[in-house]
Amino acid sequence: MEFSKYSQLLGHHIQEIRRSRHLTQEQVAELIGMDRASIGYIEQGRRVPKISTLFSLAEIYDIEMQDFFAIPTSSREDEPTE
Repeated sequence: MEFSKYSQLLGHHIQEIRRSRHLTQEQVAELIGMDRASIGYIEQGRRVPKISTLFSLAEIYDIEMQDFFAIPTSSREDEPTE
């Protein structure tokens, strides 16, 4: 899978986690000291989050860091099998 596709899947997964916590982008941005647009870019896959950002998100979402990379297999439908 090419990097840009993985970045989009990661961003979408981060968005799903945020929504499952009933938080807005504005609330998350305020909690971790970023602007809302940056959160939006991450969720769109247009920006890859720094490790420190993922750490902050994991804290407020009360998840482990590796949970960000446990992208559901249904999101990988177009990924070729080996």
